[in-house]
Amino acid sequence: MGTIAASSSSTKRVLILGSTGSIGVQTIEVIEHLNTLESKGKSSVRYEVVGLAVGSNHQQLADQAVKLGVRDIAIASMCEEFDQSSFKVRTGKNAARKLVEDVPCDLVVGAIVGIAGLDSVYRAIELGIDVALANKETLVAAGGLVIQAAQRSGAKLFPVDSEHAGVWQCLQSLSNNYCPPMLAPALVERVILTASGGPFRRHTRDQIENASLNDALNHPTWKMGAKVTIDSATLMNKALELIEAHWLFGLDADCLGAVIHPQSVVHAMIECADSSVIAQMGAPDMKAPIQHALGFQERIEGCASKLDVTKLSRLDFIEIDPDRFPAIDLAMGVIKEGGDAGAAFNAANEHAVNAFLNNKIPFGMIDQIVAQVMNDWDTQPISTIEDVYAADSKARECVGRLCEAIAEKSQ
Repeated sequence: MGTIAASSSSTKRVLILGSTGSIGVQTIEVIEHLNTLESKGKSSVRYEVVGLAVGSNHQQLADQAVKLGVRDIAIASMCEEFDQSSFKVRTGKNAARKLVEDVPCDLVVGAIVGIAGLDSVYRAIELGIDVALANKETLVAAGGLVIQAAQRSGAKLFPVDSEHAGVWQCLQSLSNNYCPPMLAPALVERVILTASGGPFRRHTRDQIENASLNDALNHPTWKMGAKVTIDSATLMNKALELIEAHWLFGLDADCLGAVIHPQSVVHAMIECADSSVIAQMGAPDMKAPIQHALGFQERIEGCASKLDVTKLSRLDFIEIDPDRFPAIDLAMGVIKEGGDAGAAFNAANEHAVNAFLNNKIPFGMIDQIVAQVMNDWDTQPISTIEDVYAADSKARECVGRLCEAIAEKSQ
């Protein structure tokens, strides 16, 4: 199948992969807002949602599809009670990829959480379709393959994570047309991502070790799904974002950094060769980066919360303590290793987080397990998507054995 051609009209056709998750739901809200502006003559583009994909949230998917007038849908895990009569349904593990292949569109929103989102996003990029990327695991696990595919097909990558969207906007101040997978301009010496610090930024390592599930899920700033919230509590989310930034902007580990910024107002900064620092600021509201990705290069009235700088009493930036939060150093090692190290790192973290969510390991063991997997990992090159999945499977097996050993020790 060749590249799907973009519509010649002012309509932008959108597929939303992961439509019932936090990013998917907010994407629909942003599209409704933008279409209202278009109807009032305030925007030159109308957005048409032409396909929706989910894992198993059948009823919410059906409600979304009916409301948006969408016929083409994909469900990874189908239930017998689901009434398919009003829809053209793809089912099974590859359902989202089939949707991407079957339904002509101009933009794919990749918001399926975890490695499950890789296959469909990678296929969209192969087909030359622009992707608004909220699934960081795609680049963490298979960054080399994804970037090469985008360079071959001409697909653009629009970062949706607030930090990467912030970096992107900072880089646009240097070159208005800048968009990944273009390399960051040479005058950029360092990119700095900010982290809220999560619920444990003031905790000792001993306190972190024995944190409860409720405490770990109590994020002070953002409302997200369970997996991403746990990643924010370990700062593993920031580690994954650093690896993603490496691939998105073509920057080595020594050109990347992260700091804790409790106010979550400055999302990213770039340090330039002339010693100037450019920062992107905004209220902690994901609708802003979603709209920027959907509307590139048009900036119009937004539906995100507005930032009132007169109410900011202070902006703090705190160095990350590697003893309390070892995830950042692990990420830098992954960037330097290359090959399948990213796939192993992502899989080990996913599996360890799942073990914690299911009460199989204490919170403090998540990053320790990931560290042990990476210390023992024999990095291999990746040349196909199958290599990525092989590394993913192997790392999960390693985590499984470590979790069993922890369970036996605690008995």
